Amino acid sequence: MKKIFKILFLSCIFALALWLYINLNLSYSLDLSIPVEVQSAKSQALSEEIPASIEVTVKGKGWDLLNILISKNLRYSLDISRLKKDSRIITEQFVNERLNLQSSVSVLKITPDTININFDKVADKFVPIKNNIIVNLKDGYSIVGNPILNPDSVRIQGSSALINKIKYIPTGTKVFNNVNSNLSGVINIKDTLTNITRIEPKQINFTYNVQLSAEKNFEDVDVEVSNVPEDKEVLLIPPKVKLSLRGGVDHLSQINLSEINVKVEFNKIESDTLGYIIPEVNIPKEISLLKIEPQKLQYIIKKKL
Repeated sequence: MKKIFKILFLSCIFALALWLYINLNLSYSLDLSIPVEVQSAKSQALSEEIPASIEVTVKGKGWDLLNILISKNLRYSLDISRLKKDSRIITEQFVNERLNLQSSVSVLKITPDTININFDKVADKFVPIKNNIIVNLKDGYSIVGNPILNPDSVRIQGSSALINKIKYIPTGTKVFNNVNSNLSGVINIKDTLTNITRIEPKQINFTYNVQLSAEKNFEDVDVEVSNVPEDKEVLLIPPKVKLSLRGGVDHLSQINLSEINVKVEFNKIESDTLGYIIPEVNIPKEISLLKIEPQKLQYIIKKKL
């Protein structure tokens, strides 16, 4: 029985190999989307975006097309470093060399058929990084302060007209769930203009300070009235407020009244038409304000005798 099974197994393997051999020697056509890789000199700046990829239809034997499909380095290489002025490149020219295709493979169609190369004055500047990291915290935890990005800006080089329009560069999107401790790592810069700009660095470090969340109340916090003229006096009703704060356990346990400032500006009182004023609360950036009681203060303006 084992001998029969072995014969059947080997027969199936042989039949499959024969079928593959016959079929892979036939000709086929294949549609490919191939990334464009631009090689340029540092003194060059492209003013228009080059297509990120080209669509190519190739024809060849199954063996050759299989090699293309499993290739990890299939790129349409475009060397523009020797171009001195605006040019138009016909994508069909030297396509086999640019794609590193075997001579037995023919290109039936390529889109786009031309690529325009337009140059501009080279410029560079530093732009801030926009953080696209999403942190979902475990219940009862909070992020203390702002995330730290290192560096917090990147150098971007390219066309002067293009560079002037760029206000920030985003990171890639990354999601962390159920976080209950400090978080750090490395994230890539999202470069959507790879072929026409240069960005340094390509990666940045990030750090989040995550602590167990807590709340703390401060009773009878004095409200300061600032910039009161020398000949006037302001009485607030009431003169004190109650604050409820939230933050990480470590930071909240160390905070004291000297780090809290509640105030109102005299010019806001003077221009008020409602009969009450809302105080401004200044607290450390690692702490958030939950509630202030009362939210509105009445006032009396008196002339000094």
